[in-house]
Amino acid sequence: MQLCSLLIALAFGGSEPNAQPPVERWDERSAEHLLNRAGFGADAREIARAVELGRERAVAALFAVDPWLEEPFYARIKADRERMGSSELLEGAAREERRERERMQREDDKQQAADYLEWWIERMLAGENALAERMTLFWHGHFTSSFQDVKSSYEMIRQNQLFRRHALGSFRELLHGIARDPAMLVYLDNATNRKGKPNENFARELLELFTLGVGHYSEEDVREVARAFTGWGVKSGRFRFDAGRHDRDAKRVLGVEGDLDGDDVLEILLNQEACARHLVRKLVAYFEGVEPSSERVERYAVLLRESDYEIAPLLQALFLDPAFYREDVLGTRVASPIDFLVGTVRRLGARPEGRLVRAGAALLGEKLFYPPSVKGWDGGRSWIFACSPELPGQMAGILLGRVRAKDLARAWRPEFDAEDAGDAPGTYAPGDEAEAADGGARAPQPSEAKKRKLPSELRALAHVSARPRLNLTQRVCQRLDVDAVGAASDAAVAGALLETLLATPAAPELAQLMGERVARRRVELEIPERDWLAQDELAEPLLREVAYEILSLPEARLH
Repeated sequence: MQLCSLLIALAFGGSEPNAQPPVERWDERSAEHLLNRAGFGADAREIARAVELGRERAVAALFAVDPWLEEPFYARIKADRERMGSSELLEGAAREERRERERMQREDDKQQAADYLEWWIERMLAGENALAERMTLFWHGHFTSSFQDVKSSYEMIRQNQLFRRHALGSFRELLHGIARDPAMLVYLDNATNRKGKPNENFARELLELFTLGVGHYSEEDVREVARAFTGWGVKSGRFRFDAGRHDRDAKRVLGVEGDLDGDDVLEILLNQEACARHLVRKLVAYFEGVEPSSERVERYAVLLRESDYEIAPLLQALFLDPAFYREDVLGTRVASPIDFLVGTVRRLGARPEGRLVRAGAALLGEKLFYPPSVKGWDGGRSWIFACSPELPGQMAGILLGRVRAKDLARAWRPEFDAEDAGDAPGTYAPGDEAEAADGGARAPQPSEAKKRKLPSELRALAHVSARPRLNLTQRVCQRLDVDAVGAASDAAVAGALLETLLATPAAPELAQLMGERVARRRVELEIPERDWLAQDELAEPLLREVAYEILSLPEARLH
């Protein structure tokens, strides 16, 4: 069966109405499920700790947010859009010098965005306030804005900080905040919305994507909401209300009439039962990976309304719900690129640079700050087709030291060499070239490869030092509970690797295949059967080689 077809079959979870009845359970599998979905994965020690805590205390720990978060400070590098090219900024500069200044300014701004995103990814890798960061990522896909359109890292960073402040707090406050968010107002053209010439882009997405969903408003409502938000704009990177541009005439939105402004409209939307249902449906589907039944949506929507749109009580109830741990949900969601890479890192115990994961996720189809559309990323099974089937495994190979990023670049464009990987717009400063421990495995050379522009993410990867700081031998020994000179069978070693690297139990056929693979390579490498794990200089390369094969399987993309 082809890789994509196999992945679809593995991820084909049942719809909730036909799902198996939930069973009260709390074991390693359900604990790992919680840590995968509510965070970004965990290693065996963290999973064991969660099992020991019990479900209630493990869930409560997710909401214990560290109040001492220190976000990096970034000054506003990019000049105001309205000042770009002005005589004040460029007085006396020759044309070529002016162009060079503008180019450098754009590059500095993109680098600032990259630096901030690496900080964000490093928090995911470290597991710091994991649920808050998970919800920050969710809001980034719900209230989308794109650097490509906003063209300013300052506004994009401030929006991300807004999401983090309200990650587990009040959706009401977040909605009012996003309506005043400069990145959003620029992205959806509300910065040009004025009386007599209303722009409907923000109004339409506010109704369709952010609050009510399709079918719960009319075209007349869109027009009236646009009028209510006239004058809500941006100046010097900050929200500005221009009273001269605001339409103060009477408006009628969803049956409510009066001299409505933007805040009035937001409260009208929040008072609609469809708003709570829309948000609940999206949140439950995001965390479970399958569409919830209408009965379940209604039950959680009532809770959301009763809590005045506080997000934490809703998620606490969801994570304590036995239905969250039912069989058609456990290990059946296709991992996003961020989930796949960050989860793999956390299972391996590796410590790669944030830039490697940032660029790798973008190459796999999830480029933070660059959503594909106003709807964000489709997620789910769409991730199967976001990149070539082999690429996720190759990225895992880089994390393991089995694949060199430079070889991926050569697979993309055979004549690639080190000089091609110099600084590129929006990428990172050059660093050490990636080299593989134990010689590495060269990425396959696709026959269709020809001279073409190398993606900026791949150019960035080619200069990331990828000498993984991990010890698979030690992890296998710990999982098998053997000491430094203890013996373990080839099948047991393969089983330990599968348990470590996969979020779903391996089929018996796969376990047998991997056991045979370990035995064959051990013999080929002339590693003695007795106490071979004690010879880590021999065992480690073999374990990484088999781990690379496991992480290239379609099962590795489920969590």
